[in-house]
Amino acid sequence: MNEFQLYFRLGLEHILSFSSWDHLLFLTGLIVVFELKEYKKIIGVISLFALAHTFSLFFSAKGIIRINGVLVEKAILYTILITALSNLLITNIKWLTKAHYFFAFFFGLIHGLGFARDFKMMVSGQKNMIAPLIEFTIGIETGQIIASSVILLLIFVLSKILPFNRKELTALLSAFIIGYTLALMH
Repeated sequence: MNEFQLYFRLGLEHILSFSSWDHLLFLTGLIVVFELKEYKKIIGVISLFALAHTFSLFFSAKGIIRINGVLVEKAILYTILITALSNLLITNIKWLTKAHYFFAFFFGLIHGLGFARDFKMMVSGQKNMIAPLIEFTIGIETGQIIASSVILLLIFVLSKILPFNRKELTALLSAFIIGYTLALMH
């Protein structure tokens, strides 16, 4: 296995493993408000999230930003909670969409700091971190696209089998995310 494949696979596995439940909950909270026909908005939100966590991952991996890992993990839980709460509290879809673009970027910076801890352990002792960083990030983004697709498919299936309209399903899934996150916070 060459170096690209190694770091790509590590990034991909990092997202698609159950240890990334926090990332997957946040991603679900971001995209649950959109219907499949709003794919441009979904791509926009996912792209902003990717851009933001790539920035903070880079700056943290280079040692430019240093933040306590425990603080980052707690902050990530709050990003999940705030995003899911916004799904319940903001009733104007235009405002909610704008909020989700903001959350995707701003909270993406925080999530990138969480990725950085794991990434720094992987490249410990290496002089050149740029190539592994790019490879790891491409793996993360590929995993994020796969995860988003699965999440959207599951939401679509749930919307067909559960007796809820789209707004009620969004509320149900957001409430689940809130409850799960609050349980983890205590």
